[in-house]
This record gives sequence, C-alpha cells and structure tokens, in this order.
Amino acid sequence: MGKRALVVDDSKSARFALKRMLNTLKLEVDTVESAADAISYLQDHLPDVIFMDHMMPGMDGFEAVKRIKKNPQTAIIPIMMYTSKGGDVYLSQARALGAVGIIRKTIAPVELKASLLELGLIENIPHQSTLEIDRATENQTNVSSVSTQKENTLDTYIKDLHRLIDDQTIELHRSMWLGIESASNEIFNRLNSDFEEKIEKIQTEISGKNIRNKPSLINKIFQPVFMLSILLLLSLAYNFMLMTDADKSATEISRVNDKPAAVELETKVTESAIENTVEDILLQKEFMQWASNKIIEYPYNEIALNEKRLPNIEELIKRAIDAKFKGRIILQTHAGNFCLNIDQMGNYKLANEKLSIENCEFIGNYIQPDDESMSHQSLSFVNFLSDTDLLNQQGIVIEVISLTRKIELSKYPQRSPKTTADKWNQAAQLNNRITVMLEPEAVDL
Repeated sequence: MGKRALVVDDSKSARFALKRMLNTLKLEVDTVESAADAISYLQDHLPDVIFMDHMMPGMDGFEAVKRIKKNPQTAIIPIMMYTSKGGDVYLSQARALGAVGIIRKTIAPVELKASLLELGLIENIPHQSTLEIDRATENQTNVSSVSTQKENTLDTYIKDLHRLIDDQTIELHRSMWLGIESASNEIFNRLNSDFEEKIEKIQTEISGKNIRNKPSLINKIFQPVFMLSILLLLSLAYNFMLMTDADKSATEISRVNDKPAAVELETKVTESAIENTVEDILLQKEFMQWASNKIIEYPYNEIALNEKRLPNIEELIKRAIDAKFKGRIILQTHAGNFCLNIDQMGNYKLANEKLSIENCEFIGNYIQPDDESMSHQSLSFVNFLSDTDLLNQQGIVIEVISLTRKIELSKYPQRSPKTTADKWNQAAQLNNRITVMLEPEAVDL
C-alpha cells in the first residue's frame, strides 16, 4: 500500500502545486484548507506525513502542530511546515513544537524528493515523466464498457462547465481591474492639472511682484538723490559754521543710499526661493510620470523581487531622491499563470510552443503559488528593504503589495484546443511583472 500525505493550506493553488509534486513521487495525497479541518481529518485517518502551512485563518500552523503532538494517536506522524517563512530561528521554533523540518513553498521537486527520502517515505527509484505514462496509457486496449463512456462524457461536461465558470470569473476580474485603472488615471490627471495651476499661479505672482517693485524702487532711489542735492547746497552756504552737521548729513546720505540695494536684494532672494519651488515641482512631476510608466518584467522561474531586480529598485530610489520626492513608493508584484510541463527530473519547464493549451500538465506559477507579498520577495531583497530605513529620514517609504493574479493585467487568450502554449505564455509573461504606484505627501504652496 502506498504512502499517504496530508496537505494543510488555505491556498488552493499551493495545495494543488504540492499535491502534484507528491503524486509524481507516488504518494497518495489528501488536502484540507484549514487547521481545524486537519484536526477533524485526523480523527478518522492517519497519514504517513503532514505538510502544514503556517499562516491560515483561525488556528495557525504552530497551534495545529501542538494539538497534533499532544494526541497520542497522531503524535508520531512527522510534520513538515509548508510555508514561505524561513531562517534558523523559525526552524528552531518549529522543531521545538514537534515539526521535523521546513518545506518552502518555492521548493523544487528534486529538493522535495530528497526530503522524503530522508524521512524514508519513498524509495530511490528513477523518476518517470508524466508524458511517458500518458503514452503508455494510450497504448492500452481501447475496449471499454458503455458505463465507462457515460462517465467520460459526464467528466467532459463537468470540465467544460468549470472552464466556462473560470472564463466568466476572469472576465469579471478584468472588468474590475479596468475600473480601477480608469479611476487611477483620473486621479493622476487631476494631480497633473493641480500642478499646472500651481505653477501658473507662482509664475503670475513672480511677474506681478516684478511690476509692482519697479515704481517703488524708482521712488526710493529718487528720494535720496533729492535729499542729497539739498544737503549739498546747505553745505556750501554754511561750510565753516556747520562742518559737524555736514559730516552727519553725509553719514545719513550713505545710509539712505543703501536702502534701495537692500530692497532689491530681498526681492531677488524671494524670487529665487519661488523659482526653486517651481523647479522642485517640475522635477517631482517628471519623476512621477517616469515611475508610473515603469514596468519590470521577470522570468517565469524566478521570484518577482530578488537580487536580479535590485538594480531597478536602486535606480527608482535614486531618481526619487534626486527629484526630492516625499511619500510612499509602492512596488506592486503580479504573477502570470504559465503553461508548464514536467520533465523527467521533476522540474517545471515551459511547454512546447506548438502544444495545445488543453495538453498543459500545469497552468499556474509554481515559484509563486500564492498572492502573499512575502512569497514574491527573496531573502536578499527583504534584507535590502531593511537597509533602506534611512530613506525614512528623507520622507520616503517603500512598501510591497501583491496584486491578485485573478486580475489580468494583459488578457489571456481563450482556453480552446486551438490556443497554443506559445500564445498563452506570451500573455502570461506580460502578467509576470512589477509596477510602481506613488503616493506623494500633500504639499502646501
């Protein structure tokens, strides 16, 4: 009798991905979507191994492990934490509760096989490809009963119904996304309009000040000259008698003559400050337009935010600092659903370009099985973000969110026998990308 595994995860795609890999390793697999369901399952079944997710609604994975280990009937079942978390501290916590180890959600089939071999749950036999199994099945006798044909017809009908529901769901989410995109464009255009109005207002104020200052400057220059003429006449008439008064008058003349220069200097300083403000706004506007159009694509077999994307993020940060941008920089990750096949080593590969989409062994994203933001970040990238706390001092905050893949950033072709894997994967690659959203601080001018 084959070994049986229980997969506990609230993510349907994560359950499916792990179940598929375990099936290729000849394990029978049962799945449940919550820790409470796992406890109920174990009342009647005793699997050979349990793969337990950590973060789930209600009871989390650690609490479930403690309950399973307290029950004498289930205490001997090995439990592997199936999670996106990692590190020595987390591993120590898991083992202290009774788990035997950690299986990361980005694990490759070869690594999973090595873990199961270590637990003695599988034998070290050559891995057969699913394609060869399918061909062997096709070569079997074609004789079948009428009841089997009816069952096949019913299965086909159910599959068609599921596809129809999936297509309707995808179209609904696409409509929602288009609505969100339309609202975002409206907000961005309103911000642009506000910037233009403020710039025009500032330029008008500058022109008005220049015009108003000219008569004032002329008057202030003329008055000292007139006073100087009077004082010079008085000085000639009373040259010997009022020598001291003449000196005082000269001092007064000098002080009065300095006033227009001070006023002019003050005016220039004010105009310079306003011009700098305008320049800063223009720089920020240029940066926001560039960032809003920034699209970073990444391969199907890589996590969205890893060390290979660091140069793109560093360029984004540098431009933000140069533009004196203040506010939130939000990195939005999105995963594409690729048409994949599994090779003889158990690795996922892009399906042959001419293969019909109906013959894909797996449609999804095995590297990023769910839409949790932490599943889209490598350890090196998380460390990089932790080192950017200094940006907070400059008024910049970086955040990462993950958009649900149910929203199509680029529409997939219709699922039909005529659709090839090449066309499908082209659309999947356009969905496999990172976009930037900016939330600037409000600026009062």
